[in-house]
Amino acid sequence: MANWPNKAGMYAFYGNPDSNNDGARDPKWQAENLTTIVPPYAMVLAWDGNGDGKLNDPVRKITVHKKCAASLLRALTAIKTNYGTQANIEAARMHLFGGVDNFRKKRGQNGLSVHAFAAAIDLDPARNGFGVKYDPEKGMMPKAVVDIFAREGWVWGGLWSKADAMHFQAAAV
Repeated sequence: MANWPNKAGMYAFYGNPDSNNDGARDPKWQAENLTTIVPPYAMVLAWDGNGDGKLNDPVRKITVHKKCAASLLRALTAIKTNYGTQANIEAARMHLFGGVDNFRKKRGQNGLSVHAFAAAIDLDPARNGFGVKYDPEKGMMPKAVVDIFAREGWVWGGLWSKADAMHFQAAAV
């Protein structure tokens, strides 16, 4: 299990993706800190990426911060192992990719989102919407997946006061 930074330690641990404060990601930071992993099972975008009304755009690689890439790959591999088949993964909706790397501020705040550091992942956003109280009886995030990410030290947003059950981050709150 990794020792991920808390909010105050994000910049020291992951670097500053906007060191000149111009509101855009620094290309130098990006080149030095981001990498890609190949998902260990078939994933698709959880939104209509090509305008055909279907969730069918394959996710062939995931851009993630180098410091948490191996951990994310282990978590996704553990999901594959836990569910055993692609059909079971899809039944659990863990093939629905909501994103990792997204340079933006936190919702309603001035600070950068953990996604801006490419150190968070969203899975099955439609069923685990931001601000929706977690209810496992409604088919929300499976406990097995929460436990898998917890073993890697990732923090889950499902029980936050403003619930974000789709969200796992390699950062303490």
